[in-house]
Amino acid sequence: MLNGSRRPRNRDEAGFTVTEVAITSAVLIAVLAMFLNTLTSLTKSEDRAQRLVANEQNVRFELDQMAREIRAANPMLPLLAATSASAYSRQVQMVLVSETGVEQVVRWTYDTTRMIMVRQVMSSAAATATVLNESFFLNRVRNNDTGIPVFRYYDQAGTDLVADALADGGNLHDPANCAVRVHIELQSDSQPGPLPFTVTQDVHIRNRLPGNVGCG
Repeated sequence: MLNGSRRPRNRDEAGFTVTEVAITSAVLIAVLAMFLNTLTSLTKSEDRAQRLVANEQNVRFELDQMAREIRAANPMLPLLAATSASAYSRQVQMVLVSETGVEQVVRWTYDTTRMIMVRQVMSSAAATATVLNESFFLNRVRNNDTGIPVFRYYDQAGTDLVADALADGGNLHDPANCAVRVHIELQSDSQPGPLPFTVTQDVHIRNRLPGNVGCG
């Protein structure tokens, strides 16, 4: 005959105590937190690496495009609205002739306000010329922060024509009139990123070699 008393549970059938559940949960949470922190760190590192690679590619693309056009300048043009030779450290202007013979005035400008490097097609070479369109933006250009000129102009003797004009009161437009070589240096950083990525190139002006043609 069955009575109303309950059979004591065997030790093997006993469940977890509250303390055991709490300790196990705490360990699992700690392990999960470590995993998530590691995953977050790896994701940020990957994102940063991709930004750096993209930034370097953009800087090199911009430099190569600029170098091709300066090399083909026919001719280099003075910046008639410039009030100091230092303007040439941020700008270069030229006439480019297309395969169909169409001439176009192109100016590459480092806009220190917007911190961009931009290609501008101008309405003419006059001091009152207007910008018809802009393209080839390179953002976060840091040359102004570091004091490094984007453009340096050198004559056949290797004279820095901007520095010479500023120091000795030389011709304001000697950089455009006398340069046979343009040294370009671009510094740009990604967001976020470390110190700016820097790339340089020396460009010899094809239609000026071997001498200072047009230097006045």
